[in-house]
Amino acid sequence: MKHHSILIIFGAFLALMPSLLAVRAVPDRESAVYAPDETVRFRLYELPDEAVKIDFRALNLEREPLLAGSAEPGGSIRLEKLPLGYYEFDFTVRDVSGRALTTGRWPFAVIPRINRDKVQWEKNQFGAMVMPHTAYPMADRRRDAEMMNRVGMRFVRGQRLNWVQVQPDEKRAPDWKTADEEVAIYRENGLEIVANTAWPLPRWASAGFGRSKRAVDKMYPADDRLDDIRAFYSELGRRYRGKVAYWEVGNEVDAALFWLGRPEHVESGDKDAIIKDFCDYFVLIAQALKAGDPAAQVGPNTTGRAPDGHTYRDWLRKFLADPAAKREMNFFSTHYRADFDGIRQVFREKGVPAETDVIVTEIGGMGSKVDRTRTEWEQLKGNIRVTYIQCAAGLTAGAKALCKFLLREIPNVHLNEICGMLEKDFRLRPEFVAYATMIRMIGFADPAGERNVVRRADRGWLNCWTFKEADRQINLLVLNDASQAEVVLDTPDSELLLTDPMGRERTVKSVGGKVKFRLERETPLFVTGRITPEPGPVKYPEPEVVATVNLSVNSGFEEAAEPNRIPGWKVITDELGGKSGSQGGFKVEPDATVKFAGDRSLRMSAAEKTKWYGVMLDIPAEKLPKIGFGQYLELTVRYRIKTDRVQGTGTAVTFSLREKSGRRISWKDSAFEWGTFGWEERTRTFTVDRMGPELGSISVEFYLGQATGTVWLDEVEVTGKLWQKSGADAMRVN
Repeated sequence: MKHHSILIIFGAFLALMPSLLAVRAVPDRESAVYAPDETVRFRLYELPDEAVKIDFRALNLEREPLLAGSAEPGGSIRLEKLPLGYYEFDFTVRDVSGRALTTGRWPFAVIPRINRDKVQWEKNQFGAMVMPHTAYPMADRRRDAEMMNRVGMRFVRGQRLNWVQVQPDEKRAPDWKTADEEVAIYRENGLEIVANTAWPLPRWASAGFGRSKRAVDKMYPADDRLDDIRAFYSELGRRYRGKVAYWEVGNEVDAALFWLGRPEHVESGDKDAIIKDFCDYFVLIAQALKAGDPAAQVGPNTTGRAPDGHTYRDWLRKFLADPAAKREMNFFSTHYRADFDGIRQVFREKGVPAETDVIVTEIGGMGSKVDRTRTEWEQLKGNIRVTYIQCAAGLTAGAKALCKFLLREIPNVHLNEICGMLEKDFRLRPEFVAYATMIRMIGFADPAGERNVVRRADRGWLNCWTFKEADRQINLLVLNDASQAEVVLDTPDSELLLTDPMGRERTVKSVGGKVKFRLERETPLFVTGRITPEPGPVKYPEPEVVATVNLSVNSGFEEAAEPNRIPGWKVITDELGGKSGSQGGFKVEPDATVKFAGDRSLRMSAAEKTKWYGVMLDIPAEKLPKIGFGQYLELTVRYRIKTDRVQGTGTAVTFSLREKSGRRISWKDSAFEWGTFGWEERTRTFTVDRMGPELGSISVEFYLGQATGTVWLDEVEVTGKLWQKSGADAMRVN
């Protein structure tokens, strides 16, 4: 037997047998995307000498074999006449005795092509976000664009038309070659550009450079760089005049993670001043872009918590209260499922024209790679449902340029999220096929509101968004709060056509003006045909509280304590493994002098930057209500906080799911705060909709990690509510 090199071939899809043989399954086209009339071909490489037979199957989304066969080594394997959908080419290599030498899988898809000549292309609002500011080879950019073109996307959101990309070195002149080539690639593939620009700022151009240890690339520019920034963005606008649909200034600028303002306001924590800093920055960039392209459409980008905002609250009202910022804003950009009615209401209050575009440049489902209660495969399929809901809700609200986050996972960046439609190496995920189906079904139709069929299922309840294209009525039906249900709809048609996210079709006949079919929660359906709604407005069920529990322990810190030992609470020293360690200059102690109420408060202080230090209330799982189907647990912490000269990362409250050993499973941080302010009340919430058997506790943590200064806490009340939910999982925002 020959010695074969051990190749690392995308381990999640290739199982290595004891012989340590690695066989590559290679489709005959790079994209692995085929039209219905095309033959799918695979060839296997690096086969062992003992191989005499290859058993293969084509597994569908449900991982059922739709086609199976055997082949001899050396030739290509043909898969023909497969229905539309997502597939995995599954193979087993055997020796003469029938023993399995190795196995593997490779994903592919069968998707119809879109004929742009036969659709109203300008109605299409679908797109995707591509690689942010990381290494991005030109070959990958071209292939990304081709994958977007293949399924009929219209918009591409990127972050490369930016000063830090074109001129990363202050000692060198701007180099436009890469940006020019990228813009040409998008135009060749029929993609309209949404350019997320003006962040991050080159560090050497920041007012915080040399002054601050915080993220200076998210601060206001230095005074002596303002002429440079005007010159660059004027040239950017001129160079790509008429080639960019929307210019977003900044990314999620209502969050401290992405915008910090002028250094003095960073240090003081003056949030209103930080919003004003962004207004000034926005006007600077917008005017420069429009100097190069007077027709440029420029707007700010915020998190899905618009209009209120993330770290900086009532953000949109405060932004539009600035006359210059309001004058320069041509559109407003947000993410996920924002409050579109609330955004339009603020527009009306501030005199913004009603026709002003609202675009949504990050949208769709996400799964957690550290969520052990559901497999990654289950989450990948579940993401389709959330993407469908957010897209349908956005389109119905009149949103434009819905860009899926992400087209492809980000190479060289560790994410705890599963959010791309493609793997880092371009392998397909089911959501790529589902997005293609959605574009074909409603991408060129007119939104026609929601249908009142909320109660037309024998379990749970229904969303129904309706779209019209020529003489067709297409309805998107989604089941909530039940795993499956029987749906009964009224229709004047003799039959309705049902299309699932994989593009698979079936018809149901009408009997007595009614159609009946099964609907699964994880599989939304497009229903083509006329549906007669029930009378009255659409009214969805509200979540209901099933149980309430008080989880507070020593909430006022009144129990006798000593330094670094607080009754009912744990002191966290270096929370990355949740283990004890040296505390350095970090102190936790009762304070009888500074308090909000009672005799004491809790004081955390650090004279120098520590690791992730803080205090934690650990709530054992047995004290929490058990979560049933269609339910979620909402934990709320209400507390009083006072700070003095907090600098660095800042202070925040974090909710964590922990194993019985204490190791974190997952966590969620609130917005970090810094600076100096007197006693203020805060309320933070966290929701969880499943608890696996490995869950040992949920913890509420207050951090002064990676920061200096002093934080006082008092009156910390923790309550839990068990809710019967009503589609709350579709409201995912960042």
